Amino acid sequence: MPDSIREQIVQAFADRLGAERGQQLDSEKDLPARVIWDPSETAQKLQYRKYEMSLTVNVGEMAKRDDSVNSSVQGNAMLAGLLNDALSEDQTLNGLCKHISYTDSVLDSPDPGQNEMIILVTFEIVYQTSNTSPYQ
Repeated sequence: MPDSIREQIVQAFADRLGAERGQQLDSEKDLPARVIWDPSETAQKLQYRKYEMSLTVNVGEMAKRDDSVNSSVQGNAMLAGLLNDALSEDQTLNGLCKHISYTDSVLDSPDPGQNEMIILVTFEIVYQTSNTSPYQ
């Protein structure tokens, strides 16, 4: 069976970001690392048997703390890199969606003694699908 439109979009976005899906950030793994979660979406019924879906996608990135720079500078650099990877190319994921929007982020500065920097970023991906089949 083919993948649903939603699944195709989530996988294409994960591939673009080089992110693992549905995993937890783990400082024991190779860093930097990115993970992606697709926890919710809303639907708006359109004419002609279509839905417009707004899919929330959360992305987390963890990197080793660079003690040679301020943690805010490191976090902002990580955020800029992630946003560039997510938004600088085709924002329709080769026609799978209408657009990708950045909605918010959190820079989790490390407490004293911690060796990892974490950013959490939320995107909204808007796409259309049939109201009778998630595969169309």
